[in-house]
Amino acid sequence: MNKKIRLFLPILLLILIISYLLLRNNAPEEKTRSVFSLKPEKIDQIEIWTSEDSLLLRLIDGTWKIPVPIEWEADSTKVNRLFEEVFAAEYATTAVSSGKAALEYYELDDASALHVKATAGSKSVHILFSNLGNSWDYFRHAGDNQVYQVKNKVVQYFQPQHVYWRKPFTLQYWEEELRSIRSRHAENDFTLSRDGSQWTYTDASQSFIVPFDNFGLVKIISILQNFSTNILADGRDQQLLQAFQEPLCEVWITTTSGKTHKLSFAKLDKDRHMLMVDDDSRVLFQVSFDTVFRFMRHAEVFKREFI
Repeated sequence: MNKKIRLFLPILLLILIISYLLLRNNAPEEKTRSVFSLKPEKIDQIEIWTSEDSLLLRLIDGTWKIPVPIEWEADSTKVNRLFEEVFAAEYATTAVSSGKAALEYYELDDASALHVKATAGSKSVHILFSNLGNSWDYFRHAGDNQVYQVKNKVVQYFQPQHVYWRKPFTLQYWEEELRSIRSRHAENDFTLSRDGSQWTYTDASQSFIVPFDNFGLVKIISILQNFSTNILADGRDQQLLQAFQEPLCEVWITTTSGKTHKLSFAKLDKDRHMLMVDDDSRVLFQVSFDTVFRFMRHAEVFKREFI
């Protein structure tokens, strides 16, 4: 009897293992589907909004831009992340919940949710997202009360505030791209010229080589490499335009390719200074006085070695 039991147990164990493997292999897999049933490469317009803010992104001549209220190039890093994490996302087709009460519970009613609408030609897909403090977001299709979950944090990363979607740099020049920088203001008119790694200062009365580690020069090159602002203004504002009738400082930047760009700085009041690029008044940029002052330093400043 004991011998039969010892023989039976391994056989039973083997049968159980085989049964488990067969059941696992034959178990129905959870179906997944694309959240946005659009080809990402065909998308040419994106709308994102909440009850408080709204954002429009449009593909114009191959570049994503924010066309209103002021046309401005969008931050490509932010847009790429939206495509990778939202438009390429998939979800399990089994609904988490459904019904009007579910939409209220999961904060997927029109007033509470984050809306994302993508358009590709004549086709559009409108999805509403929410997050209740969980690891992943919930969502529903517009006009539907079925609630699903997506393994992304759309609500956290893609709010429609314009400041987070604009291309951060107003302009950007690296030192090796610069040939000369001319500055004209009430007290002086001087030019900084580059020949290799050597910079020369010239004005109406003197000319000298600027020490390579000169603080004034470093400050100018630094701001040109990272010239960003989060405050834009509509140049149709006559009060703003009037300030540029007598600019505080004008700067001409000439690159090694021979192109020259003009920066005009104007003072609005004791706290606000504005920038106009290439006499284009459609978009104006608010800057700090420290930014303007870098281009208004006296000649003696450019003679000093960094200490």
